[in-house]
Amino acid sequence: MAGKTEKNTAVKKEVHCPYCDEEIQDAKLPWCQACGVTITYCSKCGQPMQKDVKVCPHCGAKLAK
Repeated sequence: MAGKTEKNTAVKKEVHCPYCDEEIQDAKLPWCQACGVTITYCSKCGQPMQKDVKVCPHCGAKLAK
């Protein structure tokens, strides 16, 4: 049986610290491993952002206090 082989073409999206712009290696941690700053993540899109913003710069969601 000659079958089609499918390649996994999923690309891991890099996530960067909003403070030092270094790649975040483990997004499950609440801080940046490079600079040590505590990071807030958007509850809608999950992207990291600075803690003093009121609207997510990635998806536009309003952030709860």
